Amino acid sequence: MLKLIVASLLVSFTVACGTECPTDGANGDFSGKDLTGCDLKSLVQLNADFSSADLTDVDLSESDLDNPDFSGAKLSGAKFNSADLNNPDFTGANLTNADFSSADLNNPDFSDATLTGATWTGANVNNPICTGATGADLSGAQVVGAVDC
Repeated sequence: MLKLIVASLLVSFTVACGTECPTDGANGDFSGKDLTGCDLKSLVQLNADFSSADLTDVDLSESDLDNPDFSGAKLSGAKFNSADLNNPDFTGANLTNADFSSADLNNPDFSDATLTGATWTGANVNNPICTGATGADLSGAQVVGAVDC
């Protein structure tokens, strides 16, 4: 699989849903954007900012994201199948019916997030924080070092 990281250029790309998504090199700024239903499969980003974005039914399967900020984002029905997420911030996010099957999550913060109906089959979740989260049932996942999960 070929993965491409854009290093220092200001570029934009059109994702499968036709929405124009700006990126700024290694620090993609998607904050507040409406990316409903977009196909962002295999996205590779460092420090991507998805805070307060509408990512309902977005496909982030097989993505490799380091330090992504999903705080306050709408991620209902989002797909994170086989994604590699390092230090993701899901604080206050709506992850109702999100699918994390076979994903690797290291140090995720689900504080005050809604996780009702999320799927965790085959996921590896290391050191999650679920303080104040609703529906934090990580059944089906291999969980290590959980706080309030």
